[in-house]
Amino acid sequence: MKQLRIIIIAFILITVGTFIYLTAGSDPETLLFERIMVMDQHHVYLILLICAFTLLSTLTGLPLFYLSMALGFLLNFTPALLICWVVNIVAVMTTYYMVRFTFTAYFMERYGKKKLIQRINKRIQKYGVWTVVFSRGIYIIPTNIINFSFPLSSISSRSYFIGTIFGLLPECLLNVLTGYLIKHEVILLSAPETRNWQALVIGGFIVIFILLFILLKIRQNRRKKFKTLDVIPYGDL
Repeated sequence: MKQLRIIIIAFILITVGTFIYLTAGSDPETLLFERIMVMDQHHVYLILLICAFTLLSTLTGLPLFYLSMALGFLLNFTPALLICWVVNIVAVMTTYYMVRFTFTAYFMERYGKKKLIQRINKRIQKYGVWTVVFSRGIYIIPTNIINFSFPLSSISSRSYFIGTIFGLLPECLLNVLTGYLIKHEVILLSAPETRNWQALVIGGFIVIFILLFILLKIRQNRRKKFKTLDVIPYGDL
């Protein structure tokens, strides 16, 4: 297992180094969109290539947003969003199992008894799916930090999968929509309006998540009250 961890770390370092070398002095987005213009007639190959790079980037912690933007640039909005969503879910879960089976035992052995780690795990066990949904949905915490940190926790694969399905929607929506709008020259990345609609979409998802969380807490409190009433002996009434 130790050798496997070393191989994975070496692979990540080599991939990141290659990415930095190839994109030095230029913008990754510009390079990608230039290639798209050249290969505009080969959509299928481009989409497969983007999906492969999405998996590779997720496994190695590289930026992902411009790959999702490329799908929005190449395709109509709905198919681009669906492909982006599915591919990202597959990539995230692949990363989850990679980290879980190779690094989690080592991490818990060394740091599992620390109070901070125990406190985090208690929170994750208590809220489960919602920790993943909020972490991804608010689009503030970098995606790669989430991808590599949650597998080290006590969260179950089921909770992580369900939370990822819903949590990735805002990110995929924003990135695909940005690429789609660039293609149709509706809005530019450098335009001030871009930040406005991004903030609007993120804010909308945050409000929805908060409302759902409040409703669930209210429902849980009501259930606790009913259980308490059921436990009270009739002789005490």
